[in-house]
Amino acid sequence: MEIRLVLEMTQIILIVAGVLDATGCIPTTSPQCFKNSTGQEEDFTCKWEDRNIEQDTTYTLYIFDSERKHFVLQANTNQKEKYLLLEQLGTISRNMEIWVQRQVGNLTCNSTKISVIFKCLAKYSKPKINSMTRSAGILNLTLSKPKDNKSVIYEIRWRERGAEWQTETFETEASTFQDFYTLWLQKQAVYQIQLRRQAKPLLPTCDSLQALWSDWSIMVDVPIEIRLSPKVRWEETQNTHSRDVHLMWDAPPAEESVGGVTYILTMSVWPCDKPKTLKPITVNRSFQTSITFSEAWVSIIAMNKVGSSPPQLITIPAVKHLNHCPKHQRNSTKTKKTCLEWYKLEDGETRSQAVNTSSKKTFKDIEKEVENFVRHYYFLHTKTKKHRTVAMCPFYSQEGVPSKGPDNVLFFNVTYDSAVVSWLSIPVENQRGFLQQYVIWISGQENTTHHQLPANETSFLIKNLHPGVSYTVSIAGQTKAGEGPNSTANFETPSIKTALSWQDQTILSICVVALLCTIICSVAFRRFRSKLLPVVPSPVIPATESIFRHDQDLRQLTEEVHEVVLLQLQEHNKHPQNTTPEQSTLLQDFGLVMFEEEDEDDEEGVTDLGSMKSCCYPNPSYRGQVLHLPDPIHTTENIFKENDTESTYRNGMFFETRLLECDETSL
Repeated sequence: MEIRLVLEMTQIILIVAGVLDATGCIPTTSPQCFKNSTGQEEDFTCKWEDRNIEQDTTYTLYIFDSERKHFVLQANTNQKEKYLLLEQLGTISRNMEIWVQRQVGNLTCNSTKISVIFKCLAKYSKPKINSMTRSAGILNLTLSKPKDNKSVIYEIRWRERGAEWQTETFETEASTFQDFYTLWLQKQAVYQIQLRRQAKPLLPTCDSLQALWSDWSIMVDVPIEIRLSPKVRWEETQNTHSRDVHLMWDAPPAEESVGGVTYILTMSVWPCDKPKTLKPITVNRSFQTSITFSEAWVSIIAMNKVGSSPPQLITIPAVKHLNHCPKHQRNSTKTKKTCLEWYKLEDGETRSQAVNTSSKKTFKDIEKEVENFVRHYYFLHTKTKKHRTVAMCPFYSQEGVPSKGPDNVLFFNVTYDSAVVSWLSIPVENQRGFLQQYVIWISGQENTTHHQLPANETSFLIKNLHPGVSYTVSIAGQTKAGEGPNSTANFETPSIKTALSWQDQTILSICVVALLCTIICSVAFRRFRSKLLPVVPSPVIPATESIFRHDQDLRQLTEEVHEVVLLQLQEHNKHPQNTTPEQSTLLQDFGLVMFEEEDEDDEEGVTDLGSMKSCCYPNPSYRGQVLHLPDPIHTTENIFKENDTESTYRNGMFFETRLLECDETSL
């Protein structure tokens, strides 16, 4: 392949060198002659290209009739084209040879001769895409029709950006205003597209080699259709008689913005005129304007080369409606251009669907036309340099009394001498006029009081009541025409004994909760302590009777306190044993101290109890008295029985120790 290319280039160089050597100039291209349509009376134009840049070049167009062997035309020109009249050519259905001679000074050279039939040479203008619509993968093209309005052969080529061209040919029908074609594309891809066209052969002798294609159309980018409405934001600044509105919106995604986006705005800011469509916006994505105090709306559509987005409708609500109308606003303003707008208020705030406008009527005219007992609203607009609103207010053609009383009459904070009554305001559609006030009647104990409240109040504090009395409250709305129906409700005040104010009820509730918490915490603490700490048993001190002899000598003694006296419990019929050191330590751990006396051994192993101090102790009720001890008692019988006890005094308290039976002891 490369060798062949080199050979062809070498031949071209040799040919050019030969021409230069022979004539000394480079010839032009072969002329291309054509007419712009297939019309019989159409003139021709011949064009050629010259790669030389010398000045003072003269061109001569030769047309030679090869059948009759004579020159039909020899035309000189300084341009690289020549316009030929049909009369100059004569018969155009025979073969003709054409070429161009180029002359610079004394040097001349001729282009290559070509054989043509002029009647076959029709070259249409390049096609123009009037419109494109794309839905998913379907692209519909609308093309401009050629001058003769006949059927045409088209060649179309398309590609994704950076990819190879794909081509296809199609033929359109004659006698139509526009040519149409449908192309199938990928759904989410951006394409580039071009078209060209040629006329169908007019004679059987016309072959495809002589058919001339038009120039390619301008390359057009085919974006994706805009699927969503523009996202619009707006800011409002209220002035004395007008509002300045600034609209802003975002551009579609890049795939939808290829080739540019145009925005179409349609606005309704002057109620007496039809909505106005503004000039397309192609650069900025914002718009500023002034509007009146009444409702206005703006519609924005984004358009690219394949279609338009759904419209985005922005409604700018009216300024908050007034509840009453200043009388001075009803005076008409005399200007060249005014607009009176009025409509019915559905609920006091909502504008009805039916809006009336007039540029000729006055307020007195519309006041007679509207329905009685129904609230309406009107605006008076003027137009000078800006749209302005000079008056606005609600009005009735005729007022009546309210058709119902207030709803939801309730009582709260009821005490023995006061209560609060509340209610819902009467709806605007039931007021049937401008509500001036509420009238309240309070009846109880054969006594009735009367109160009046402004129309914007919905609660009232009732004072000077009596405890334990049933009261009836009636509430009615009043307009200029009079009072409407009553709404009645009953309540009863509590008696003084049982009545508690809400402050007292709150304090009582807090105290009850605190008491319950204290009890629960106390129980929980006791259970917790019982699990972690050992239970210390409480000593039981039963009343005992001291065993003394009547003849015992009781000596006067002062109160002597022992830390502890512990008598070792012995099993029945066993001799007591001496207390071991381990036992003493154990007793000390319990806070008891044992005093030991010197043991006197006898043969029988009997312990002398007489040597122990305070063998008998006073009763706990005799604390602080003088104690007399009996004389030593000698016995061989068991003195202490199972139920005998011994008392011990320590730190201001008496302890009694229960004694079991012991062996025979001698004192």
